Amino acid sequence: MKFILSSVLLLFSLNSSFGFVEANNDPVRIDIQNISIDSNSEINLNSGWEFYWNKLLEPTQFNADIKPDSIISLHNWTGFILNNKKLSSFGYATYRLKFSIPIERPNLSVFIPPAYSSSKTWINGKLISEFGKVATTQAKTMHRRYPQTIPLDIHESEFEIVIQVANFYHNKAGLDKPLVLASSTHMKSKNRKKIMADMLFIGCLGFIGFFFLLFYFFYWNKDKAILLLGIACVCLSYMAISSRYAPLAEIFRNASWAFLTRIEYVSLFCAGTAASLFFNQIFKKFTHAPYPKILIYGFYILSFLVIVLPAPYFTQFVFPFLVYMIVNILYVFFIIATSIKEKRHDSVLLLVSVLLGTIVFFLHIFVFLGKLENAIIYVNFGYVLVFLLLSMLLMVRFSTSFKQLERAKELAVSQRREISTKSNELSKMNLELKENLRQLESYNAELDSFNHIVSHDLKAPLVAMHTLITFIEEDLSLELDETSKSHFDLLKGRISKMDALINGLLEYSKVAKGDKVKELFSLNSLLKEIVDILDFGNTNTILFPDEDIQVYASKIELEHVFQNLISNAIKYCDKEKVIIEISALITDEKYVFSVKDNGPGIDQKYHSKIFEMFGQLDKDDETSTGIGLTIVQKIVKENYGEITVDSEKGKGTNFKFTWKI
Repeated sequence: MKFILSSVLLLFSLNSSFGFVEANNDPVRIDIQNISIDSNSEINLNSGWEFYWNKLLEPTQFNADIKPDSIISLHNWTGFILNNKKLSSFGYATYRLKFSIPIERPNLSVFIPPAYSSSKTWINGKLISEFGKVATTQAKTMHRRYPQTIPLDIHESEFEIVIQVANFYHNKAGLDKPLVLASSTHMKSKNRKKIMADMLFIGCLGFIGFFFLLFYFFYWNKDKAILLLGIACVCLSYMAISSRYAPLAEIFRNASWAFLTRIEYVSLFCAGTAASLFFNQIFKKFTHAPYPKILIYGFYILSFLVIVLPAPYFTQFVFPFLVYMIVNILYVFFIIATSIKEKRHDSVLLLVSVLLGTIVFFLHIFVFLGKLENAIIYVNFGYVLVFLLLSMLLMVRFSTSFKQLERAKELAVSQRREISTKSNELSKMNLELKENLRQLESYNAELDSFNHIVSHDLKAPLVAMHTLITFIEEDLSLELDETSKSHFDLLKGRISKMDALINGLLEYSKVAKGDKVKELFSLNSLLKEIVDILDFGNTNTILFPDEDIQVYASKIELEHVFQNLISNAIKYCDKEKVIIEISALITDEKYVFSVKDNGPGIDQKYHSKIFEMFGQLDKDDETSTGIGLTIVQKIVKENYGEITVDSEKGKGTNFKFTWKI
């Protein structure tokens, strides 16, 4: 602090002692003979410069006849007014300063800041350096800008500095910062510290950036925040090394400085955008939906303008970008405050990072604008600390993700074990199923054998008994009275009933084995075929559905169901004329059919009994076996349907059944 105050007081004393008036065009020699210069002193050579516009003069060309256009202090020459007109940023000029210093002094050096944008320097008539190529046209000028520290001859006390500058690409022009006179030891120490700070900044950010990029592409691409932070670090590292050391200009010596500056600006925009998208990735839950789109479109627009606009217009977009980033930082603070209210644990760490980053960012703005020249040394450490904190935040996220992955792996192992156990159980069940299938095949074989026995071994004696009784009845026909004839008829009826029961059992056993090939057919055509058989004389009223639907099903099975229901309606009707109404409709997954008649109806207490095998309401009915509706129910269930009866005694019967499509 003491050193800063002494430097400020020294600067004010110099300005007052020079008595500089910018409008005065007479050459000035600055006398620093009476100023004490110690090892820590810095003297700004900012005032008393002769300025020659659109002239490239060498030390040997100065004489009494050549007068400067103005005596100036060093800043952007676009702020100079000559002949009532502001100077253009494009042009060339010569700067000249004469000063004297004590012969008894420490070894001194002069620090010359980089000029916009090519320069050629002489001290006491000796050519010291040339950066780029200074010329009077854009085609002949090669733009290069570097700082330099030049030691002064210890045996001299009178010095003349002549600097030629040409600029045809930047909106700034000329020497915009003062030259600094200080002891060589102080200058070397200051340069070493600055280089150390720069290398720390560039090296740390470059290492962090490339580490996260490699980590993302080769190990963990689940989190885009890693990629975004890596891009931001690499871009900032490149921007720093490019603006201070210009390695690409050294490698590609003929490259356009405007082209290299465009790369540097795009890197700056990319770094700011990537850092903002990194923040959005972490707090995606809290940011507004348009926020990432605004960032991306803003980057595209600024980059496009920097690439396509000619010099010097593209060099004017740094300040708007900085304002754009300040607004973005304010939004970041708002989102972090919102996330802290939601008790996000990583919000505090990010808040500290953003606060520190904001402070460093504003310091960097002041450095960029030339307000705090030495602060860049401390700014570099601040940036490194900010990105280390952000790296810690990423590591916390990665650690959380890794723990979740470990839990997922443990769950997967547990599930794999469970699946293995279930697989073993399933294997056992498969073995049991195979055994059940083997037994079922055996049962089916036994059932086929049973059907054969019933068909031949049981039916054959019945046929023989019926034939024998007929023969006996014929032989005794003249001797039989009415009672005997009645007994013979009853005996033949019982044999016929037994034959019908056997036939019904055979038909029931064959339902599941029948031909189940599905086909598309007209329902009304099928009903007409059934009615032509059951109502040959057309003596009954049978109403078909109003709309003839197309049915995709097993035609044989559906025909059997309708034939049985219609046959029962005709057979058991107690009215003079049978009236049967058939309806059908299609739903999303099934057909719905109904057969309604005007018969005697069925008492509700018998609704379930009629579907039982051998279930009969009329025990004296010799023609019924009680198997028909059982077969109907079995067929309907085989087709994933359900059959119900809606009836009351004396009010007819309505059978409804469904059939899966």
